[in-house]
Amino acid sequence: MSKPNVLVLAGAAAQFPQYPRDGVHLTTALTQAGFDATQTTDAGMLSSLGTGKFQVVVLYTFGDFLNDAAIESLAKFVRAGGGLVGIHTAIATSPNNETLGKLFGARIVKGYIGEHKITVSDPNHPIAHRVQDFRMDDELYVTEKKSDFHAFLSTSFEADQHPMGWTRSEGGGKVVYLGNGHTPGGLQHPTFKQLLTRSVRFAAGEDWSNRTLSCAAVGYGAQFSMAKQHLRSAEKARLTTKAICDIDAKRLEAASAEFGPTLQTYPSYDEMIQQCDAELIMVITPHNLHAPMAIKALAAGRHVVSEKPFTCTTAEATAVIDAAKKANRMATVFHNRRWDGDFVTIRDIVRTGVIGDVFHVECGFGSFGEPRDWWRSYKEPSGGALFDWGAHFVDWILQIMPHKIESVSGDFKKLKYPAFSNEDFTSAHIRFEGGRSASVEQGCVNAIGKAKYRILGTNGGIEMLHGEKEVIRVVSYKDGHRIESKYPIGTSDWDGFYRNVADHLLLGEPLIVTAESARKVIAVLDLAEQSSKQGGVPVKLPFEQ
Repeated sequence: MSKPNVLVLAGAAAQFPQYPRDGVHLTTALTQAGFDATQTTDAGMLSSLGTGKFQVVVLYTFGDFLNDAAIESLAKFVRAGGGLVGIHTAIATSPNNETLGKLFGARIVKGYIGEHKITVSDPNHPIAHRVQDFRMDDELYVTEKKSDFHAFLSTSFEADQHPMGWTRSEGGGKVVYLGNGHTPGGLQHPTFKQLLTRSVRFAAGEDWSNRTLSCAAVGYGAQFSMAKQHLRSAEKARLTTKAICDIDAKRLEAASAEFGPTLQTYPSYDEMIQQCDAELIMVITPHNLHAPMAIKALAAGRHVVSEKPFTCTTAEATAVIDAAKKANRMATVFHNRRWDGDFVTIRDIVRTGVIGDVFHVECGFGSFGEPRDWWRSYKEPSGGALFDWGAHFVDWILQIMPHKIESVSGDFKKLKYPAFSNEDFTSAHIRFEGGRSASVEQGCVNAIGKAKYRILGTNGGIEMLHGEKEVIRVVSYKDGHRIESKYPIGTSDWDGFYRNVADHLLLGEPLIVTAESARKVIAVLDLAEQSSKQGGVPVKLPFEQ
């Protein structure tokens, strides 16, 4: 379905919020989502809705902004099949006009400004698919119902639940109301923007209620039950499990027992690609198989999620990206730990600006002792010691430091355990534009460890030790005074990865973990080793950023 043309009417007799100025946030969000959005303060444009230029009207208005004739034109437009989305005070517009009250379904009784939690009261409503409860520092309204509607969002106020988002039909058209939107911060909240764009699509008549994608996984190893984690997480995101491939017959039996008799099982990857029509392939195999298996799936017209790391070399990562572009399919990597509670908390602290401009990040992990005797301890299948947890740490660093990489250098050592081909100690050093830097260190000869995170900014720093389960230490300076704070660690949400994949594939919403961002991670790991072989000289990335 093509994106509808949208008229954003933003204005009010009162000027708080500043409707024309703040309405730009609505128009910008819609434009960025691919809509042709026109913003105006001219209520007279409602009289020309019958020309067919616009398919949806977004009202961000208040007070006696619309006269009876304009409201009647709007109601006629909706009854004839047009869409209407009301934002925040839209239901307080022209409060004495009964037609508008019934069109929206409610009027405002009173409001409350402050932080509050928005709950998804109907997760099966299309607009709310995969949306999680969220908090906003904004205004909520207690409303009086004027006609029937279907609520999908609510909030708690004075011990009662109040609707904060709903839909209703009027003649041949659809009406959506979103209760938040009092502040610029509220209008720019990522979940609110997602709800806004979905509301416009819904009001335009798009129906994705039953959309899904079928999934198949290659590699059903017992270790960590990773394939089961992938598939169950995808199922929570409204995707469906179709097939499993593994060379071990016993693992296929285990998969059938866990997913039921309708599961298709294959002992050969080629056989699964040829015979199974699953639309999304999850590659959960030793690291050196990620690239060839992903490329084969993409060439067969399938989308691909690879376990981390994305690939074992920068050239392989580029080959996967090229294959995805050629096939017009998605390729991504399971960087589910972007949803780790500690990382999300640290990322959000950095975004507040409390420590100023971040100029250096250090991460470290490892232990002292002989590695386990399994495939991840050997270089050929794993890619090297830094390609396991190192992929997560480098990805975290690149999210905190989203700047152009100038060069990478490394130090890789083989010192103590000759039975295993992976390095005993590895470190990667990254130089970014603007004099910024970062490093990550890993090893099995680390008798004394480092902090998991040490982040320095121009006005402070952040530290988190390994094993810390409750707080993150933040030191900041303001007006010459040192302030030390402890921030509680948020809850991890690994299912967020597949919710986003589903949003991207089913609704065309932005993909968070892009193949290009995954390639930068691999480039750091790969080039650090190349640098070490050359005596530690800095190496530049072989692709444009």
